[in-house]
Amino acid sequence: MLKKVSNQLRLISILALGLWLVGCATTTAPIRHLSSDVCLVLPESTTKTEVLAFLGEPDQKTVTDGSTETWIYYKKNEDLIRKLPLVGEKFGSLNYERVTVSFVGNLVRTCVYRQLEPGDITGSPDAPMTTLPE
Repeated sequence: MLKKVSNQLRLISILALGLWLVGCATTTAPIRHLSSDVCLVLPESTTKTEVLAFLGEPDQKTVTDGSTETWIYYKKNEDLIRKLPLVGEKFGSLNYERVTVSFVGNLVRTCVYRQLEPGDITGSPDAPMTTLPE
């Protein structure tokens, strides 16, 4: 009887360890560090290829005229406590980061970093967010 219980505990422990390892091994989207990576983008000297290497693929791309293109990057920052059901939204902080990079030809013309509160999302002067990043 004791041997049977011991084997069951061993099996449960192995399964729990396996699930824990699988949970740690899953990959998500690459982590963005917009506030620090944006410092690498220098107007009039950084190319589109370099911006892609520094910041990755943009969340939005727009072309305003034949020679000006704008790339927009978003990042949602929230405390871990905000993910708790029922009470999470009442505690912790939530804000968004946005980087707007405009190009003339292949070179960066301007690069603007902004940190926004949820109430600041709509009506912002430079390319307002139409949807919130997840």
